[in-house]
Amino acid sequence: MKMRTTINAALALALAAPVASAQSSDFRRTVEAYFMGASMTGTAGAGPLTGDVNLTSSKIFENLQFGAMADYRGEAPKWAVTADVVYMGLGATGTGDGGRASAEVDMDEWLVEATGSYRITPVFEAVGGLRYTSLKTTIELRKPQATTTTSASADWVDPLVGARLALPLSDAFGFVFRGMFGGFGVGCDFTWDVDARLKWHASKSVDLSIGYRYLDQDYEKDGGFKWDVVSQGPLAGASLTF
Repeated sequence: MKMRTTINAALALALAAPVASAQSSDFRRTVEAYFMGASMTGTAGAGPLTGDVNLTSSKIFENLQFGAMADYRGEAPKWAVTADVVYMGLGATGTGDGGRASAEVDMDEWLVEATGSYRITPVFEAVGGLRYTSLKTTIELRKPQATTTTSASADWVDPLVGARLALPLSDAFGFVFRGMFGGFGVGCDFTWDVDARLKWHASKSVDLSIGYRYLDQDYEKDGGFKWDVVSQGPLAGASLTF
């Protein structure tokens, strides 16, 4: 009887082992939509024209024509892949010369990032990847004598390296921090960013988060295009894991 009990227990463990292994190797997917109250400060220029950039979050929202921000994370026990997409279409109008001249400015900005990470400890990952940046600006200056339109654009790719830290604070809350730097003269002379978020596990599949993101880009190319700008601000998001 004792031998039969031992054999049954061994069989139960043998059958359970593959199930546990399968559960531990599950691949999880998370999609998130988020909202960022961004501000922009720095210097931008095209050709001989260079000026200061100083847009508060309220000014960005005032001039925002369309914006979309979303990210994806696919996660296995030892590695993960992520993608992040930010698009902003900004437009503004102004007058000068005693009201006799007016200007209309349109700017389209894309930030598309793809990374891969390797989990070194349960909470720490080494991260590497690429970020694509695309900027296009059109300025239409209207005067009584004539209308002039000027356009400038640039796009580049930055290699990135960094780290991600995901700390469980309780059953309901967690803290996630990611820091990256790169460029190295391939795209930007130098770029770095940090993203810190407090997450609330609203359910087994839904997370709500608040946090802050800071992105610094220092880019310049032949022809006089310059983008030495910091974009930063608080953010809030909602994600679904399946």
